[in-house]
Amino acid sequence: MINLFQKMRLNSIQGRLTAIALFFIVATAVAMGGAGFRLTVHFENQRYRDHFGLLASYLASNSELGVLLGNQKILEKLTENMLAVSDVQRVEIRDRSDKVIMLSAHDKPPAELDSVSAPVVSARMEPRDSPFLAAQEEEEVLGQVVIFYSHTGLERLKKELAFRFLLVSLGLALAPVLMYWLLSRAINAPLFGLLAVAAQVSRGRMDVRARGGALQEINTLATAINEMLDAIESQRRKLSEANAAMARQQVLAEVGKFSMIVAHEIKNPLAIIKGSLDILRKEDVVGVGTKEQMMGFLDEEIERIDKLIENFLLFARPQEPVLQAMPAGGVLASLVQRMHLLSGEIKISQDIPDGEGNAELRCDPHLLERGLLNIVRNALEASPENSEVRVTIACADRRLVFTVQDSGPGIPSEDLSRIFDPFFSTKAKGTGLGLAIAREVISAHGGNISVANNKGGGACFTVSLPLKTEG
Repeated sequence: MINLFQKMRLNSIQGRLTAIALFFIVATAVAMGGAGFRLTVHFENQRYRDHFGLLASYLASNSELGVLLGNQKILEKLTENMLAVSDVQRVEIRDRSDKVIMLSAHDKPPAELDSVSAPVVSARMEPRDSPFLAAQEEEEVLGQVVIFYSHTGLERLKKELAFRFLLVSLGLALAPVLMYWLLSRAINAPLFGLLAVAAQVSRGRMDVRARGGALQEINTLATAINEMLDAIESQRRKLSEANAAMARQQVLAEVGKFSMIVAHEIKNPLAIIKGSLDILRKEDVVGVGTKEQMMGFLDEEIERIDKLIENFLLFARPQEPVLQAMPAGGVLASLVQRMHLLSGEIKISQDIPDGEGNAELRCDPHLLERGLLNIVRNALEASPENSEVRVTIACADRRLVFTVQDSGPGIPSEDLSRIFDPFFSTKAKGTGLGLAIAREVISAHGGNISVANNKGGGACFTVSLPLKTEG
């Protein structure tokens, strides 16, 4: 029963219906009990008074002889016997002049008493005027008896009746509640089981199934839920198989794309290497200058292939950064030196407040330099010859901001969202891995990279890395 009220909530349909049902059940039981109690008490009051009225009549009929003879002993005996009756407190016998001729009472009667009286009569025969008529019986009033009684027994009876009515009312109220509880339990237990199944399914378990109950409706609902779970499991299995097939197709497509790019990028250097070797084989024709030129071609193309393979391996199997705390100024100085070694016109400006250069930057310096240099190299390749690439290094909001602006035509708006995708390139030559590798490296350092087109032309790449102040 306690469990039922704990589970009940007035903001639910079940809780409100239960509260309404309990209110009407209890109100009906109390109303019926109260009305029955009042009717019973009224009836008992009337019967109680009638009881003492009969006693008074009985005493009056037995007192006739004592009153006629004036025999005090008879009257005293009668009144004392009457005092033995429960709740009789005082008995008086009066003559026809209303004078008390016999009084019997308890020592300490209650303060409030009710009384009933009955006349003491004597029957006598009076003759008729005609000798042919029978004598007529008439009654003569000799006096009266008065019985004073208390309500002690009646009050005791009222308390007993009240207690019994209370028990009956409670029984009438609890019986429907008990039946409702049994019915609610037969409904709620399977429903809570269904809720538990739903909770497990929401956590990803699809092997659970709902159980029915004693009611047909619950069994129908459980069957429908199980059929739904079976259908979901079947669809989920099919979807997993379809996703696996799509993933395999995507992997194959990426492998094919990767193979095509590798073949395309290696084919040109190999063709140059083969042509150079063919010329070098003609020793009697080739001069010293031509040999040196061909050897230079061989070195360049071999270096190109080596770099290409290195980029593919770095992207396919990213290097795990070994992070260490280093002063930001030292990392930037090394980066600036390496940028000066790149071909092309690079204008570098730094805006680092005093003290910010000593801030710590947790990084893998070699890997971070490689990622940032990929961005600078991409800007050089996108810019026309003899044009300028602007690099700005600044500190803002406890972050190191690295900005690279090229002088190229900019990035088409439809390609901005794909510029960091692997194998995507807007250049005729290139694998499309430089910016993808740069993004992976910067993300591994807890930073972020973004790109936008300048209003005056060209693209602007912005890299933001977190700084940590020493101490």
